Order: sequence, then C-alpha cells, then structure tokens
Amino acid sequence: MVWMLAPIYLLLPLALLFNLWKTDYAGRKLLVLEWLACLMFMSYIFFLGPWAIYNHYLRWLWPVLFLVVSFFVWRRYPGLPVKGPKKNKPYRFSMGISIALFLYFGVITAGALTGYRMPEQEKAVDLAFPMEDGVFTVGHGGASTAINYHHDVAPQAYANDITQLHWWGMRASGLSPENLKKYRIYGTPLYSPCSGEVTTAVDRYDDLSPQEDLDEEASPAGNHVILSCDGAEVHLAHMKPGSVEVEEGQMVETGDRLGSVGNTGNTTEPHLHIHAERDGEGVPITFDGRFLKRNSLVFD
Repeated sequence: MVWMLAPIYLLLPLALLFNLWKTDYAGRKLLVLEWLACLMFMSYIFFLGPWAIYNHYLRWLWPVLFLVVSFFVWRRYPGLPVKGPKKNKPYRFSMGISIALFLYFGVITAGALTGYRMPEQEKAVDLAFPMEDGVFTVGHGGASTAINYHHDVAPQAYANDITQLHWWGMRASGLSPENLKKYRIYGTPLYSPCSGEVTTAVDRYDDLSPQEDLDEEASPAGNHVILSCDGAEVHLAHMKPGSVEVEEGQMVETGDRLGSVGNTGNTTEPHLHIHAERDGEGVPITFDGRFLKRNSLVFD
C-alpha cells in the first residue's frame, strides 16, 4: 500500500507543476482554473499526506515549488485573451477537468482543516509529552476523520498516533521495512504524561510483524497502560513486550517511566497510540497546551 501511494505524493506533484509551467494557455479562464486545481491538490497532499513515511521535510518542498512556478505562470496572464475558444472540445474538456479537480480536492482539504480547531476546549486534558530526546510526528490526530481515522470512534475521538523521525525525516529505514528495529520509535522509552493512578497495566502480548493481522483473541491495545488523571482515563497502547514497569493501583508522577514503544495489538507498525476519555467519551488532549494534528512535529 505504501509503495502504491508513493507516486501520489512524490511524482504527481511534479507532473502537475510541470504542466502548469509549460502549458500554452488559450485563455485566462483556463489558466486560473488549472492554477486553482493545482493549488487544491498541493494543499491536499500537504495537509493529508503521510509525510513521515516518505520524508517529513519533503512536505515543505511542494509549496515552495508551487510558489516559484506560480510566479512565472501569472506573468503570462496579462497577455492572454479573457476567454478561450468556446467550440474547442479539448479546451472545454480541460476546463471541466480543472473544475472537477478543484472541487474534489478542495472539499477534502476543507474537511481536513476543520480538524485543526480543538473543540470542547474546556474539557481538554493537558498532558506532558510522553517521550524524550527526539523528533516526533503525528500520523493520525485532529478533530476530523480526514486527518484522524479514530475520530469516528467515540472514546478515541481525539486520539493521537505518534511516531518518531530519523534525522533525515523518515519514521523508518525504508518505506515499509519488516524489521521492527528499523522503525525509529521502536523501543523508545515512555514516560507518564500526568500524575495519577495506574488503573490498568497489561504486558502479555508479543510484538506483531509490520502489516501482520491481529489475532482475534488479542487486545486491540496490545500491551498498554491506563492512567486516571484529572478525572480522565489516559490510554497508552501498543507497548513493547516485557517493558511495562508499572502495576495496577500504583501511583505515578509526571515523568515516571512506564515502559517502551512496541508493536503489539491492532497496529500495522510501531507507534504510540494515546487518547483520553471520560465516561466512555473521548476528550481532546493537549501536550503542554498544544493540540496536535496530522503531521504536527514535536521536538523534545
């Protein structure tokens, strides 16, 4: 799946930018529509793309290239006729395609952006970031399903799936390696994000290989810890076998070692799943006052 999606985020943007730059437009309307369609696609991949897979810092290349190409494209605008040839079928077809792409990617991007605003701020639980000494990014996070597939599940509505980046901006050595140790976050120590009581501590599941299906009898959370903090249950899931260092009923302080990140439970690759809930309903979480969304970076 990762390999199949790579052209969308790496090759298609280049093709669209090259087309925008080199096309000899027959009229201003077509230029504007193709520019808008390209803008919406660039916005789509910027906000929704899983950039930790391909290279998180490459994400910023596309808006820069788009601005450069736009500069040269708009210089041609004054010399074009206002309207193109009305009865030219290729021209009309290009207009239709541009309108369709603009609407399609525009609607999806708008849905993503709605998830950037933290709802129910008064109910939010503020936590300390549970990992140290690295650069971390959010795979799924935010307040809409466009950028956080957990949002449809009530208890996990504001969950974060967090991974870690190598110095070159990828979360692993390769696009989808089979060796768990090639994922930068695998084995990273986990610390308590709040002070409270350990209500659940599970450490009995083995790691899965990346993309391996979960055993029907296994817990989706795998090895995990649940903390009672500020009237909320804070869940930390997918921990490494044999790493859980706390027990049920134990009191912990912010920063106490809980265990390490693994690949247990319902997970396709090593990452930390964290969410908070009250009475079975998910509540927003912030880390040191910051509401994280897909592709957010944390330098710790």
